[in-house]
Formats: sequence, C-alpha cells, structure tokens
Amino acid sequence: MALIEEFNQQGTFLFRWRSYVPGCILLFCFLYLPQVSYYKGSYSNNLIWLGMTFAVSSIGLFVRCFTIGFTPARTSGRNTKAQVADIVNQTGIYSLVRHPLYLGNFLIYLGPVLVLRDLAIASVFVLFFLAYYERIMFTEEYFLRNKFGETYLSWANRTPAFLPRLTGYTKPKLPFSFKNILKREYPSLFGMIAIFTLMDLVQVYFQEPNLALSGNIWKPFHSYFFGSGALFYLLARFLTKATKLLDVEGR
Repeated sequence: MALIEEFNQQGTFLFRWRSYVPGCILLFCFLYLPQVSYYKGSYSNNLIWLGMTFAVSSIGLFVRCFTIGFTPARTSGRNTKAQVADIVNQTGIYSLVRHPLYLGNFLIYLGPVLVLRDLAIASVFVLFFLAYYERIMFTEEYFLRNKFGETYLSWANRTPAFLPRLTGYTKPKLPFSFKNILKREYPSLFGMIAIFTLMDLVQVYFQEPNLALSGNIWKPFHSYFFGSGALFYLLARFLTKATKLLDVEGR
C-alpha cells in the first residue's frame, strides 16, 4: 500500500509538470540539429524526409482529434490540471486503448525526434516517454479505480493501456464534433507547423552557409507551409475567442 501511494504521489507531481516535457524534448532536438546533414545530401531529399516525419506527428494529431471529437466534457482523458471524471470513457477509441491522448502525444513528439535520424536518440526518447508517462497513467488510473471501482476495473482488464488493440471497437454514443476538434486542437496543428518550419530553417542555415551569409534561408516552401498554418491559426483563434460558433453543448 505504501508503494502504491508513493507511485501515486510521483505521478501527481509529474502530471503537474507534464506541459514542460515537450519543450525539453524540442530543445534537445534543436541543439542537436546543427549536426544533422541533409538527407541523402540534398535539400529536396531532406524535404521529403521532413514530410515523412511530419506525417508521423500528423498521425498523432489525428489520434488526438479522433479522441476529442467524440469525448464529452468532464470525463476521463479530458483532465488538464487535475484528475476529473464524471464517467469512464469506454466507447470510441477508448474501447481500443485506455490512454489515446498520450498515444497521440507520443507520436506528435516522435516526429521531430525522427528528423534527427539517430536510432540511439529515438530509442532514448521512447524509453524516457514511457518511463515519464507511466507514472502519470498510474496516477490517473488510481483515481479512476478508487472512484468507479468495478466499472473501471472491468473496462481496464479488457483494454490495453497504450498500444491499441485492433478489434472490439464500440461506437460512441455522441456524434463526431468537428467544431470541438477545431476549438481545442488548432494550437497543436499550428505548433507542429511552426516547429517543423523552424527545424527546416535551422538545417538550411547550417547546411547552406552561403545562404546563411546572405540572409536568404527563407525558401518558398516556408512561405506556403508556415503562411497557411498561420492563417489557419488566426482564423481558428478568432472563432474560438471572439465568437461562440465553435461551442458545442456538453463538450
């Protein structure tokens, strides 16, 4: 019992600091990035690799969006500052995996790590992520287990914690809400676009010193990619902060 309480206390502490984890991961990526040469020696090939890693992060964002699109307010998986749950999510993606939002986060962070093309660094990232979030997941499950008892245990016993099962999907009770996704995840999409744009600029700066000296490292790709992302962010933020068009009752 004492060990369980210790794990719970550790998880509670890590839960409060989890918003700083992405920054630490990204800071390391940017510090290491100047040592990473262009993929196969050319910018065009490197852009292809950047697109592939962005796709990995996009899959993570898709997992988050699919989760949030069906999830009601005040349920397990929607707590951001403290443990909150009126019911245990057991339908939709929660019928396949217990912590889909953390799975989505893992894939989002994995994308920038893969830009470095270093197996050892990627392996350390995976181990770090699992070790850090294991305590947080334990704390969330400890809270749910105490609050919902057998209802939670029955669902947890048949549902994997992190790696989704491929069968047994249960249709959600609520309809899919694109408005809810747009309202809650627009910063995530723009953040991804900004990070990958900046990573590309860093590589151009260090791999093409002639462009760096002339101050001409901003390429047409950056204008299209970052520009469209910035416009989307500004529009979504306006709709979220200045209107009620994206409000959905019960979400």
